[in-house]
Amino acid sequence: MMRKVIAAAFKSKGKRKMSRSELIYTMSFDLNWFSHEGSKKVVEEAEKEGLIEGEEEIAPTFDIDDVDISSDFRPDLSRLLSRSVTDKIIEEIVEKTGKSHQEVVSMINEKQERLEGLISFPTAALIVAKENGLDITEFIPEVEREVLDETG
Repeated sequence: MMRKVIAAAFKSKGKRKMSRSELIYTMSFDLNWFSHEGSKKVVEEAEKEGLIEGEEEIAPTFDIDDVDISSDFRPDLSRLLSRSVTDKIIEEIVEKTGKSHQEVVSMINEKQERLEGLISFPTAALIVAKENGLDITEFIPEVEREVLDETG
């Protein structure tokens, strides 16, 4: 969903780059999605996730034209900022494959069952992502921390 939020903000302005303050303003006032503080947090999280980059001007690190956005799209700030690594992986698989969220969760559950529960759900999500051609490098450290927290 974060990718969709960023793409929608840039598309709404018809721009490929904008200043940080303009991006925050666009999400909070033009699109009326979040408070000013909420928009700042979304921009910070998008930077952490590597979805945007830049100093003076910020630009998405992906092609915004590859992201379909319905006319009634309205993101939920609490869901956006509280996503687990597994949620992020599932979202990436959904975007890459065009499958529904439920289909992807089923694929992950099936993978975990085939491996007789020897791996955690986040680990199974990583495997499914890799099998579907995604670069999983960015997710590995976070999954590792999550799995070690569960077992430790």
